[in-house]
Amino acid sequence: MVDYLPNSFLLDPEGLLRNNSTVKIYDISMPIHKNMLVWEGDPKVSIQSVATVAKDGVMLSHFSLGSHTGTHIDAPSHFLADGDTLDKIPLEKLIGKCRVVDLTTLSHEEIQVADLLNLKIAKGDRILFKTGNFRLLRSSTFPKTYISLSLAAAEFLVKKRVLLVGTDFLSIEKKGNPGHPVHKMLLSCGVINLEGLDLSKVSAGAYKMICLPMHIIGVDGAPARVVLIEI
Repeated sequence: MVDYLPNSFLLDPEGLLRNNSTVKIYDISMPIHKNMLVWEGDPKVSIQSVATVAKDGVMLSHFSLGSHTGTHIDAPSHFLADGDTLDKIPLEKLIGKCRVVDLTTLSHEEIQVADLLNLKIAKGDRILFKTGNFRLLRSSTFPKTYISLSLAAAEFLVKKRVLLVGTDFLSIEKKGNPGHPVHKMLLSCGVINLEGLDLSKVSAGAYKMICLPMHIIGVDGAPARVVLIEI
């Protein structure tokens, strides 16, 4: 098991900030490595050396991994036969203000509408749920249970016309949910699913989010590098 790298650091971009203050940036992406947790049945990560500096004068590696490895985006085509592929998702949905919501005290396994009523969720919001699931991401054994989003809560978010919903496990929906109604509800209504976030070092509040999935044409999803910037 590879130790996690520090997922926050201080940056002082000289001349970019009018008051020359310090900006805190959080990397909330899972580092990809060969022993990492993947969804049951998905391809495991393989990283192989093709060439080395000592032998070949250059280092070159070969990667093999599934499209939903680690921190990743679900494209609508992941569950919808006529859904858009990853390259059709507008970057405007993936970059902008977001809100981290702390639900680490939940005593039930599915986020319910009642858990969302006091959050003042509005049209155009990007909501990242911090549930404590990120602890499970660091294991090499797939968990029996994890906190997920209920269908009623997904419908609530769709009615609020949010742009994006993020979660701190490999799926936003409970495992084995017949027909995958939560995914289909969100994706069919244009809500982006961002899964596998490491929110362990991030407090509840408002941030600017930059989420850049790999730019691959015609696929159902891809790993993404996601950072939050304090605002």
